[in-house]
Formats: sequence, structure tokens, C-alpha cells
Amino acid sequence: MRATARDLHLCPGEMDVLTRIRAGGREIHCGLATTRHERAAAQTQRFRVYERRGYYRPGLHTDRDAYDNKATAYFLALLPTGHRTGVLLGSARVILGDARAGFRFPAEHAFEFELPEPIAAIAASQRVEVTRVVAEPVQGIVIGGLQTPLGLIQAISDYVRPLGIRCGLSVIKRRFLRVLQGLGVRLHEIQPARLVYPNDGPVAGYYHRHTDPVVPVYWLVDEIAPSVEEAIARYPGTNAGD
Repeated sequence: MRATARDLHLCPGEMDVLTRIRAGGREIHCGLATTRHERAAAQTQRFRVYERRGYYRPGLHTDRDAYDNKATAYFLALLPTGHRTGVLLGSARVILGDARAGFRFPAEHAFEFELPEPIAAIAASQRVEVTRVVAEPVQGIVIGGLQTPLGLIQAISDYVRPLGIRCGLSVIKRRFLRVLQGLGVRLHEIQPARLVYPNDGPVAGYYHRHTDPVVPVYWLVDEIAPSVEEAIARYPGTNAGD
């Protein structure tokens, strides 16, 4: 396979692999980025994917916000291709909640809504938000379109549970939400919700310029962890590794 900008060269101790997904005779490694090199790879990938899909406002040359400099974890889905090398299939960013007064997650800046009762009573420090979830196909390798995001979701749920995290938020395209719900993944759309993201914001195209609307969702760790494991087991050609 020809080397590309998505190739990662890993050193001992890098990437904390939390789950392995067997897909089409190969194994996708999903886990926590532990080095600056890996976090930079996730940021580069999300810019590449968002730019290609027209999610950015015209003229934007970088995708960085205040949350990138705070309590944020990055997750990678990597297809190993050799000794400590692999192709980056997908990535995600997880923002940890903050107990200080006035803290708000990105979803709460993009939409106006009331927190649903199941999570309203949970402290912000026990919540997270999953953002910037992206996936890319690999030329010449057949991997189903949902295997990468399912692996990322499972790795994230495995990571947050020992931290005492009990629930989370996200924003997601409604069509993709329906697909995941159809597989049994326990994601709950927040309704009613009014979009307030500015038309000239950095990712205005993601919210405003596509026919498939973006909606806020919430999930409970105790629900989503077993549901995504079952979805992986049912998805054609996919099963979880040890």
C-alpha cells in the first residue's frame, strides 16, 4: 500500500488500544491517542474530511477551537499495515465536562434545548461530549462504513466508564442517527431543540448548508456500552476482538 498523509508511524508506548474490531479479515485498533503526534493526526484528519464535505465556512484554513486546549481526549481507529505502522481510518474528540459555573459543551452553544431529565441531575463533571467524529475509506481495502464509528464508540465507552462518567452529549446528522439506532445503538435525540449556531461560524456548513439536518443527542454510559457491543456483533463481517 502506498504511503499517504493518513499513515501513522507508532513508537513503543503510543496509542492506548481499548478495543479491536475484526473486519473483513483485518483488525481495526481503536483507542486513546497518547502523544502529540497522534493528536495532531486526528486534528489533521478532521480538517481534511470536513473541508472535503464543505462543512467549513469559505476561506477557513485551520480547525481549532477553545476545547482543543482544554480537557480533551482524542481517539483513533487504526488499521495496522506493518510493524508499528497503520492507516488512520477515523478519529473522534471527547470533551470532558467541567464543574465550574458557566461551563457549556459545544452542543449547548449550537442549540437551545432543555437537558433531558435522565442527564439533568448528573453533574457536568460526570458528562462528556463526543465531537468531530470522522471516518475515511481505504482504497483497495473493503471495510464497511459503520465499522470504524462503531469501534470508536466502543473505545470511548470503555475509556469513560472507569472515570466515573455517566452520560454524554453529541450532535449528529439525523440520517446517521437513524442508521445507528436501527442497529440498536442507544442514542436519544433531544427534542425540542432550536439551532442557534451562527451562519458565519467556523463549521457553518456542517449545520446550515446540507439537506440532512444536524440534531443534538444524549446517551447514558450504562446503556450505550452494551448496545454498541451488540451492534458490532450483528454488523456483517464485524466482531469485537479480545
